[in-house]
Amino acid sequence: MKTFIYNPSTLEVKFAKAFESLIKNIEEKIKPNKIVGVDKRLKDDNPKVIFKIEDNEGDSHEIVIQIIQRMDEYDDF
Repeated sequence: MKTFIYNPSTLEVKFAKAFESLIKNIEEKIKPNKIVGVDKRLKDDNPKVIFKIEDNEGDSHEIVIQIIQRMDEYDDF
């Protein structure tokens, strides 16, 4: 599939949404930390999913996942 639009691309947006849908799975892996919020920036040039985390001491943290699709490269066969 050739990609013509990269700002953001459909694939980037789908990946960002997929990360958001994995909240429960991610939270299970990062115990005792908790995900207390998610900020989606799906219209950005490179979409971001920002997880707001609270650790077991009550401190707040943010984890930012930025989705970047590289330009398609096609080899001549």
